[in-house]
Amino acid sequence: QGKIEQDSYDFYKIKYHNCPVILSTWSDCKIDFSELPKNFKLLIAPLPLESGDQNINFQLVSTINALELVKTKYVIKMRGDEYWSYPENIYQSILNEPNKIHCSSVFFRAWQYCEYHMSDHIIAGMTENIKLLFHTSKHNWDTGRLNVSKWKVDNVFKGYINTHAPEERLTKSYLEVKEPDRFEVEDGRVLMKEYFNILDIQLLKPYKIKANLFKVEFRDNFIPENNFSISHIDRLFSDEPYKL
Repeated sequence: QGKIEQDSYDFYKIKYHNCPVILSTWSDCKIDFSELPKNFKLLIAPLPLESGDQNINFQLVSTINALELVKTKYVIKMRGDEYWSYPENIYQSILNEPNKIHCSSVFFRAWQYCEYHMSDHIIAGMTENIKLLFHTSKHNWDTGRLNVSKWKVDNVFKGYINTHAPEERLTKSYLEVKEPDRFEVEDGRVLMKEYFNILDIQLLKPYKIKANLFKVEFRDNFIPENNFSISHIDRLFSDEPYKL
């Protein structure tokens, strides 16, 4: 979903031309899709008037557009400017825990660094759950809900700020709709462990990861704990600050 880069498109076109792939991008896309594999579907839409912080509305709209065409029980959402290998390993993870949402470890934040911060570089699971995640998040973004975050320095609460991270809005929207009586009553880490899983990034090489906010790209060398991220869901409960 989103902006598509040529090498990302070529990677999937060559390796996964027999898989059901939906490309959901924008009308300013310059990629030549004239030889689209028969199992690929292409959606081209105009850019929304509002991007939202860190392009959250672009992600929501392009993903929802594609989800309307998904006919399978499970779905894997990836960015069009990245690529990942071995989606069958993601599929196996879903089968092992079908009721969870499975994410990459890329900026799946340590709790001490940012609460309720899943990763949106891969989002996979049962299609009905992924649809619920994005439709609920879109509603909350449209209505300005769940846009407050805790500001912490060295794990000490300093005050409340407006949320800019799309991942935090996605996490909170999903947990609130799934557990309205428990959300922000119980420890959020408990809910995150119940509803989310972190994929083993070592099983997804070769990959290309983009971090546009930081103007950096990773090629098979992303180390979660060196990037304010965690490699396993249980590390949400670690007392080690920032997991460095």
